[in-house]
Amino acid sequence: IDPLQRTSALPADFPEDGPFSVRMSSIDKTATDEDISTYFEDNSITVKGVEQFDVPRHTARIDFHDKASLEQALQLSGRPLLRRKVKVELWGEGDGGGGAVGVTTSMAGARPLKPFEGALPEEGPFKIIIRGLDKSVTRDDLGYFFWDRECQVKDVDFPVKNERHAGIVEFKDVDSLRSAMGLNRAVFKGREVSIDLCTGKEGRQANQGGGGNRSGGSKGGGGGRGRGRSGGIDHDHGGGGGHFRAEREPPSRAEFGSERPRLQLQPR
Repeated sequence: IDPLQRTSALPADFPEDGPFSVRMSSIDKTATDEDISTYFEDNSITVKGVEQFDVPRHTARIDFHDKASLEQALQLSGRPLLRRKVKVELWGEGDGGGGAVGVTTSMAGARPLKPFEGALPEEGPFKIIIRGLDKSVTRDDLGYFFWDRECQVKDVDFPVKNERHAGIVEFKDVDSLRSAMGLNRAVFKGREVSIDLCTGKEGRQANQGGGGNRSGGSKGGGGGRGRGRSGGIDHDHGGGGGHFRAEREPPSRAEFGSERPRLQLQPR
């Protein structure tokens, strides 16, 4: 690795006195601090310190002695560490604190969250796909994750066919969609999740139905999933699967205050 032969991955105004630190994510769960140090030292990069985090899991901060080592370390992103390819990126200013309203990011490894400023659809359906979910997450958990953060949830489709640890959530309005997009890289049940706008392809996969058990936990229904939905949305008497009951509006904080309502998701 020769940083002199590559375009610098550091911003033009990067301070000469550091900090010379990177964030490593997608780390194999069996990796030790020594494994992480060896990942860099095998490429002649001396590591100053390694700190792995419990929240979010599979993430660590690695410190180096100087700017040249930092430049070289960033070039190792995408290479395998034990059984998984890891992502290596510059440790951002404010990492480990701050965040959007309703989201706790004061944990040592949590990223600061930023409001979403990109383009959004003017008309519904207003859907996102959330990835990287913990294996213990249920449909109700997923609905409450957004509801607790001022997003009006209309429908939860979980799990997604042909994609593990992912779910599709539909919102009542574009303001809720914007708030949800601002939760990208938030920590949910110990894992950093990614949130993207749901494309037509992903929506069609959800409508086709997923396999396996669709348990909704103690608050929601499980069992087999019905078919016959139109565009992923049940109509007044459609009786399809997994949507809020037609006779009730999605929950709102104006109605329930700080007390969680029961998300009346019909069985799949």
